[in-house]
Amino acid sequence: MTKSGTHFPTHRAFYLLALVCFLLAMIPAEAGLTGRQLSQMLTVTLSVFAIARTLNAVISVAQGTEVSIEPMGVGLTLTPGQILDPLNDLIEQFSLILLVASASIGLQKIMLYIGDIWAIRLVLAVLSILVFLVCVRGLCQARMQKRLVKLLVFLTLLRLLIPITVMVTWQAQQWLHTEREQRVALLVEVTEQVDTLGLEVTEGQRSWSQNLRSRLDISAKLEAIKLRADRAVEATVFLVAEFVLVMVLLPILMLWLFVRMIRRIDLWIK
Repeated sequence: MTKSGTHFPTHRAFYLLALVCFLLAMIPAEAGLTGRQLSQMLTVTLSVFAIARTLNAVISVAQGTEVSIEPMGVGLTLTPGQILDPLNDLIEQFSLILLVASASIGLQKIMLYIGDIWAIRLVLAVLSILVFLVCVRGLCQARMQKRLVKLLVFLTLLRLLIPITVMVTWQAQQWLHTEREQRVALLVEVTEQVDTLGLEVTEGQRSWSQNLRSRLDISAKLEAIKLRADRAVEATVFLVAEFVLVMVLLPILMLWLFVRMIRRIDLWIK
């Protein structure tokens, strides 16, 4: 009586697990909310990547320009590229991080698609039915039943790992949406200012009649851009931290939790 009372709740848990796994196998992930969230995250990442590469290109062009000022016969040469060089180096590293993040999202889309292949979902559904029948009818020994349950739970959680990770990372990205947009807008503004400065430097070099006045005006704008570039560095650091958190640290955390959960389930089913 005691032995039967001990195993019956375990069998009921197995029935419930088999039913839940069967229902989860019937739910497509790639075509639903998770697929749209991944596409949205990829769009955000690629748009920020395009802005970063544009700023990098504009600064690279500015690095080849010089502004020479000779008030009262004293020569002074201003190089916009040198002022923006720290920001440019950071933007290059940031672009690499965004490229890796885009590849990570693309890999998740592939894995999400594989998990949604009808054959894989069919295997999970059949395995769920098999586990249910084995537990109900006692078609094999208890040890084999537990192995089948472990296999079913492992495959189901493995299929759900990417959708759950996507939902967590997408939500984190939504929480940081306002802060990210402000930083991105600052990078766009710096890009426009540096691009405009490059055109003014070129025009100033062509028009020698307004040499001193135009170049003094350019130097004043250059100083303003320097101040804005300092803020852009802070904005870039924030964006680097965000994408590393969302695209690297959170997926690693989810993988760690997945491993921990599998170990706990393995101990529970023993």
